Amino acid sequence: MLFLFILYKFKVILQLIIYMDTIKLVIWDLDDTFWKGTLSEEGITPIKDHIQLIKDLSKRGIVNSIASKNDFVLAKQKLQELKVWDYFIFPQINWHPKGNNIQQIIKSTQLRAENVLFIDDNHLNLAEVQFYNRNIWTKEPHFINKIRSHKAFKGKDDSSFSRLNQYKILEKKEKEKDHFSDNTEFLESSEIQYSIINDLRPIKDRILELINRTNQINYTKKRINSEELDILLSNSDYKCKAIRLKDRFGEYGIVGFYALHKKNNKLEHFLFSCRSMNIGIEQYIYSLLQFPDINKVGDVTVELNQTDHPHWIKEVEDWSHSTVKKNDSNSTKIFLKGACDLKQMAHYLSYKNVDVLTEFNDVNSNNHPVAKSSTEILVQSENISDHEKQNLVNNLPFLDENAFNSEVFSNQYDILVYSLLVDYTMDLFESKTTGLKIPYESYSDFPKETEKEFVERCSYHNFKSMDKNFYQYFVSEYKFVGQISEEQLTLNLNSIRKKVSKPIIFINGAEVESPISNKSEYNIAKKRHTRMNKVLETFCKNHPNTYILDVRKFVNENDINHSIRHYKRTVYENMADELAAIVGEIKNQKLEKNIFLYSYLRSKEIIYHGIKKMAKHLLSKAALLSK
Repeated sequence: MLFLFILYKFKVILQLIIYMDTIKLVIWDLDDTFWKGTLSEEGITPIKDHIQLIKDLSKRGIVNSIASKNDFVLAKQKLQELKVWDYFIFPQINWHPKGNNIQQIIKSTQLRAENVLFIDDNHLNLAEVQFYNRNIWTKEPHFINKIRSHKAFKGKDDSSFSRLNQYKILEKKEKEKDHFSDNTEFLESSEIQYSIINDLRPIKDRILELINRTNQINYTKKRINSEELDILLSNSDYKCKAIRLKDRFGEYGIVGFYALHKKNNKLEHFLFSCRSMNIGIEQYIYSLLQFPDINKVGDVTVELNQTDHPHWIKEVEDWSHSTVKKNDSNSTKIFLKGACDLKQMAHYLSYKNVDVLTEFNDVNSNNHPVAKSSTEILVQSENISDHEKQNLVNNLPFLDENAFNSEVFSNQYDILVYSLLVDYTMDLFESKTTGLKIPYESYSDFPKETEKEFVERCSYHNFKSMDKNFYQYFVSEYKFVGQISEEQLTLNLNSIRKKVSKPIIFINGAEVESPISNKSEYNIAKKRHTRMNKVLETFCKNHPNTYILDVRKFVNENDINHSIRHYKRTVYENMADELAAIVGEIKNQKLEKNIFLYSYLRSKEIIYHGIKKMAKHLLSKAALLSK
């Protein structure tokens, strides 16, 4: 605290030297600042001039917020009584530290700290806020009387409160984040509905695809062929059902399948698509089946339990219309490449004017995820021979033929959207013979992993052909490199940028300390993400037609689900909104360029016809003179 106080006094002196320029947001403490007294103790006395000041600032386009240690319900009631509650945006009224609360307010308003003023009667609060929010302005309550005449609060006429209303709309969109860290309010508002499909023969191909391609929410990971599925569906000992899902944003289609052995009350198959992740459908169906036995194989992103029954999911009769959304002929064709968690974002894009093509990481016949979205894999798909590709596929069970098949360089789309999280996380191994680098495992212990530990790990995940023979081959033929270097990532991005003629929107990584399980591991991941994000920012600044969908705007510690690379449902909806905004910006820029090009060509046309007309006139004059 002494350090904070000294720092605060230093910044107070510094702020006396530096002139306050433009303030766009004023954040108020309540007790003994906005009003007299303490709400939770002796009660308060309103200060009429402060109430009027809030309204006057709003008319100037300067918005107001609250950072107060108080009971939220009581404070809201009192401010409603004073008829001033609706003038505040993103209020943080709780018992949490004010430094973090104000950090969240600034993030929500998307302003810079140097355009924000915080007023509080407690100098320790001011010191804490300055420590966590560099360049923010802080003042004690005696400064309030100077605000009306101060040049920094001049603002501009906004008698219609358009700026306040814009923030209210943004606040409404983000309200599920405030005071609801478990995401329940958002899920309740999503109108999630499912239906059970009994007749599985017409959708057999979709079920087979789910069984063999779904990994992250596949609890038994038993892969089967078409004939084996026929036998299973015909076996009266099993109850087999598929699940269709939709919400107010659109349809997910057929997202789940289970096969329950009736006599043993045990699930042979229980799996769901990544696109339905973070909704709770897997726990809902598990509870609907009254928690039968299940032998979980490997890791899953959603753990089941014997108690929860998600109340926000409702069963309805099966709907017969197509689950494929027909896009407008003028819609933008987006090519979305990355890990399968992006299927959640793709769903929220379904109700926007975009046509989404996808290319996600997959699971091969050896039950192993294939890191198809790695930039190393993508670049090599163009640079190495078919013979080299086949050798890699034949010798490395964690690859397959599809690993090197990508439509990215076809340019048969309008915009490429590319998540780089595989490069942020996965380790590389270099062939001692060819020098080719292949991604395998994330934050790997492989260099230290014994043969026994390797075989046990692969057995736990049910990875086929990953036995001691493969271990001996791999350690003899490949050397551990570690995660892709910043320089190599830049080279790969350059190579991709040269071959893709369309705009590229890259998706970066979160920079939060994960509050779950192995905290130290995830904090290492945070540092890695921070470094790689800087590489991406530098690259995009130096290359035109290249953008970043910045997930750091939406992800805090409470938004992490399972790992720093997986987020709660609201994040993917926010990402979809942000992507739509960037796409709109790109389209507008293209329109402006087309208008400029049209004007340029039109001017050339006018000049051409003018010269042609003048030449014709001169020729006719010359003809007359010659006579």
